[in-house]
Amino acid sequence: MDDGTSAQIRDLVAAVTNHPDQLPVTEIVGLAGSRSHDLTVDLTGDPAVVYASPRRHPAFATLTSRESEVATLVAAGYSNRQLADALFISVATVKDHVHAILRKTGFESRSQIAAAWLGADL
Repeated sequence: MDDGTSAQIRDLVAAVTNHPDQLPVTEIVGLAGSRSHDLTVDLTGDPAVVYASPRRHPAFATLTSRESEVATLVAAGYSNRQLADALFISVATVKDHVHAILRKTGFESRSQIAAAWLGADL
């Protein structure tokens, strides 16, 4: 990630953390639109968190938007209970989503999901 993008992400994290009720949508769309990295904002915690991945692993291309949300939170280290609470779904539904992600990506563990989501070479 270049220095300019890193600075933009640092500024975005500060903005989201300091004013989570005033989400800077324009900046998020601009950064996410660059496609040099994958950007996700999580407002479920305190403070809010911005996740940036240097690239999106091709194995995630077939995920639904909900599965992508689950993969983002798996990469952030959320447990099934924390995922369920954050996404307002049951733990059983979380497990279904995690299994679907594993099946679709060919990964064997949550750790592999997290590593690939965060841009590690597998």
